[in-house]
Order: sequence, then structure tokens, then C-alpha cells
Amino acid sequence: MADNSDDKKRKAQGPPESARPRGAKQGSASTKYTLGKARSVDVVGFVEARSFEINALQRSLENARSQGNTRAFQTLPRHLRRRAASHNVKRIPARLREKALSEMKKSAQTSKALAGTDRLTNAKKSSRYKRRRARSVRQEYETRQTGKRWLETHVWHAKRMRMKELWGAMIAETPNERSHRAAYRAAKEKTYIQDVSYFRTLELVGSEDAIVGLLCQLTPPNELTLAMKPYIGGARMAPLTLYCAGSYPLALLGPATALWEPILGAGQRKLWLRLHPANADAIKVELERVLDSIPDGNDRAIQIKDITCDLVSFELLGGQSTQMLAAVLSQTVDCADSEPSLLQTIRAIPSPAVLPESVVIALRIHDPRLEFPFKVNPERMVLSQDEQQQLQDVLLHWPANAAVLDGQRSDTGIWDRSECASALERRTSEHALNKRREQQLVPGTKLRPDPSVDVTVPLLLVRTGPEAMLGSRVGRTANQYIDTLAHGWTLIAPRGWSMALWMALNFAGARAQGLTERHHIGFEAGLPTFPANWPGTSAYDEWAGSAATALYQKWQRRPPGKRVNYLKFGINSPFYAPFHKLLDLSGVPEAYPQVTADGLECHMKRLRKITSKKKEGCLSDQMDIDEDADLNSTVASRSSGSTADM
Repeated sequence: MADNSDDKKRKAQGPPESARPRGAKQGSASTKYTLGKARSVDVVGFVEARSFEINALQRSLENARSQGNTRAFQTLPRHLRRRAASHNVKRIPARLREKALSEMKKSAQTSKALAGTDRLTNAKKSSRYKRRRARSVRQEYETRQTGKRWLETHVWHAKRMRMKELWGAMIAETPNERSHRAAYRAAKEKTYIQDVSYFRTLELVGSEDAIVGLLCQLTPPNELTLAMKPYIGGARMAPLTLYCAGSYPLALLGPATALWEPILGAGQRKLWLRLHPANADAIKVELERVLDSIPDGNDRAIQIKDITCDLVSFELLGGQSTQMLAAVLSQTVDCADSEPSLLQTIRAIPSPAVLPESVVIALRIHDPRLEFPFKVNPERMVLSQDEQQQLQDVLLHWPANAAVLDGQRSDTGIWDRSECASALERRTSEHALNKRREQQLVPGTKLRPDPSVDVTVPLLLVRTGPEAMLGSRVGRTANQYIDTLAHGWTLIAPRGWSMALWMALNFAGARAQGLTERHHIGFEAGLPTFPANWPGTSAYDEWAGSAATALYQKWQRRPPGKRVNYLKFGINSPFYAPFHKLLDLSGVPEAYPQVTADGLECHMKRLRKITSKKKEGCLSDQMDIDEDADLNSTVASRSSGSTADM
């Protein structure tokens, strides 16, 4: 109880004098001190009043730092410093290069090795390789394309796929990652894309009758596919199978597709002949030979031009390929007619196989870089009742004017190459587009097309399928045995727009694949792939010959004891299919490896003789060694016995 009373007295008296502030008194004075407000400072006003002193202090610190023993490159923060910046001025920011040069000159004057020379450092002379290499990336790429052509998407593919030189171009063979199953799923359900710009395109310009008469000499007799009504107006792409003139059914050249320019009136017509690069040269030579054999007249007034470098093309397969094209190519230019909305009408179809094969859709879109990146919105795939009715009408009666841009047919679109080249020159640069994006109030907002600055891109969409791979029309009975993997789209665009469209489609979800995966998909679809599955053509002989040579060299690299003895199993041509024997042709084609029976023998008997001789030699040597050992032991025993007797 006494302790509690003492605590109450101390609380009543307040804190001790040692804990009180100086000058504070007990009672009311201490209470006023604790309740008083703390002193405040206006930071902004304080800094503004003393800004001169702060700036002077900062300048003096910087001058002291620069006037000391610190070099120019050492004034940079550590994350901006670069290796070898002490003797390479270009590794220093531009604002410090002048100071760095003066420092290098001063150090060079005091150096004995550099005195009296124009050099500023002791750096060695660059190697011959570095002195001869290109000064720019563009120049280096042009040098590396000598003898072969790079596609516009080559750099993108080279970073992700294995490249192979085929038919005069660098083609993506297969991705670096394992993707065979993913490619099959993409072609079956989603979207598969491949850059097929390596396909050759020949343009034939002349009268309609002359062009039809010229190509009829290379097609089977009584086949008038080019002159049929669905194809002659340019609404569909015609499948063809070409032979040497007057040699049917022998001398097969291979499949091709032909597309007429939409009729613009009486006069000359244009026809595009899309060919595989494996047989393009042979077909062009045959066309020129037939054209030279025609007597002078209107039928000979045909011009043949190779416009491969003026076009780019992509092949899309899969159930969602139509939806993706509708999402990426949604920014169409408004025209008087309703064709640009045709792609949006068919956007919800489950597969391209629903649409008529080989139909052509002409489009003119805005720059795809303005709306990049694109995304397929599943909600837009749900159609209203009116849209469903429009889709049914389109499926029952395909529009006859879908291949033209306007009803008056005044806009030739992609067929006018001069206009496409002019638009490419006036195209907005990537730097200008980035500047426009910086000026957007909301970051990430997509740009809107400006007609005074932005150009438009004409396109062609072709609904491809089994007919293009077979080179002939496919009936309904045969079509039911072909898988839906073979149905898709071919996108044709002018040159210069390949990367813009390629990136848009890839970011939208398409899966890029190579040539190997395309062959696998053709096999799964039950269709032959040219030239690997077209025996009887020179292109097949070259393809099979190169494959057989690779297999033969691989077989030869194995040790003789590990090789398969094909002669023992009765296989005379293990590396290629002997179609020349099936057709009773004399000799093996030149492209095939000339392998004889002696070359296929593994020489196992000779190896057994050699090994048996070696074993016999080893046994005889061992016997000699044993005899010598016995003799030496006998001599040693006798000598030891004689010494013991002594």
C-alpha cells in the first residue's frame, strides 16, 4: 500500500526536473508546452529561396568531378559503361565524345609509342575479314543472297526454323522445335500458315483466244477448263495438268493453276499461271517453244513475263483460318458495292471446305500496321439471324462479282503492278507510325487510317483445296475421301507487304510451319505433294535423286560391319523407287545415285578372312612365346643346379 501511495505522489508532481525542457516550469507552463503546435516549413518556398545556392553547389561538384583524375567514360553510370570505351570514342555518348577525344590526344602526345604518329591508341589493325565485311546490314544481306533468293520473311524464319536452299530460294524446312503434332492440330482445327512466296508466277498478256489456244496445246485433249464460264471471268482459279505439247499422256510437266483477270471490256486479257518452282523453268521453256512454232499472226502476239518478285503469297489451312482472315483483314476500304463485307459474312463457317473451291475474293484493306496487333474475338463469331440468312444465301448462290473491287470494275487492284509499286513508295515508315502512337492520349490506342497519308493494300483471297494439288477438278464422289486438312486459303499480296501481313497473322494465333510439315499434312489428307509424289516428271527425278543420294551417303558412312546387306535380302534399289523398271525404261535416271551390286555388298566374307588370319597369327605368336618361355626356364634351372654342386 505504501508503494502505491508513493507512485500517486510522483504522478501528481509531474516529471523530474532533469526530464523537463529547459526554461519550463511546473504546473500550467508544462501543460502549455505539450499542447503547443510544432514548427512547420514550406519546402517549395524554402527551395525556391535558396535555388541559387543549390545550383552553385551542384555545379561546383560537377566541375570538381570533371577536373579531377576521372576520364570521360568514367563519368557515366556503371550500367551505361561499355567495354573498350577508353580507346573507342563511338562507345561513349555523343555529349562526351569531344571531351574523350581531347583526353585521348593528350595521352597520345605523352606516349613514346604514339609520338609522331596520327594514331591515338595502341589498338591493333583490324583483321582482313573485318575490313572486307559489309558496312551495313542491308549490304551484307544483299551479298549473302548471291545465287539464291531470300523471301521477305527470311530473317524471321532463319531465327526460328532450319533453312534449306531449294529451287533457287532459301525455304524454311522445319522449325527448330518439335512441332509435328502441333502442326497437325493447327491444320485440322486451328490455323496453319506457310510462306509460299517461292512459288513462281508467269503473266501471259494477249487476246483471250490466243492464250486459251496456247495453253490447250499443253493440256490433255478435249479439256477446256480454262475456257469454262466459272474460270474465264476470273471468278475462280482453274486447276491444270500440263504436258509437253503433242506428247500426252507422256512427258508430264506437273500441276499448275491459272487465274484470269476479271473482264474489263474487249481487248487484251491477262492470265496468271502459278507454278511450283520445281517445274516452272520447264513449263516456261515449253511455252516459249510452242509460241515460236506458231506462224505470225494474232495468236503469236502473247507476252510472257515472270512476275514472281512482284507478289507474295501465304497458304493458310485449318478450321479457324476463315475467322482469322476476317479478323486481320477487317479494315477494308469502303466501296460502293458490298464485296468487302463478303469475308465478314462467311467469318463464322466451321471450315473452308463449306465454301465452293477455287473461288476468288478481291479486297482492298488499310495498312495492317495501324491496327496491329490483331486478335480473334470469339464473340464476333456468333451471328445474328440476319447474318445467318445472308450466310445461307452466299453458300447457295456465290456472288459472281466477288473477284472485283467495285461494280464499275474501274479499280484493277493487285493486277496493276505500277499502282502497287507507287503505293509501296508512298507507304508510311515505321518511325512515322511510332511517332503517331506517341501522340495518342491513351497509350496503346490503335491508330486510325488517315486517307491523306496512309496507303491501301489490294489483296486476293483464293479458296484452295484438293484441285490445286491434283491439277484437275475433283468430283463430289472423290472429294468425300479427302480429309478437311487439304482445304484452306491462299493470300496473294503485292511485294513489300509480306512482313506486315505475316506478323499480323502470327500475332493473331496462326502457327507457322515449314516444308516438311506441309508434306506430312498432304500425306494425312490423302493427297500427292508435288514433286515428291509425282513420278514420271523430271522434277520428281531430281527430288528423288537428291533424297536417294543423301540416303546412300548415310549408308556408306556406317562401318561395313554395321551396314544392312541389301543384296542378302534381295533389294536391288534400296534408296529409291525403281519406277523406270515398272515402265520398262532403259537405264537409271541421271539424278539417281549410280549404285552397282559391288557397291551394295558389305564385304563380310573378306572381313571374316581378315579376322580369321589375324586370330591365326595371334595364336602362332602365342605358341612361339610359350616355347621360348619353356626354354628359358629349363636353362635357368640347369644353371642354378650347377652352382649348387659347386
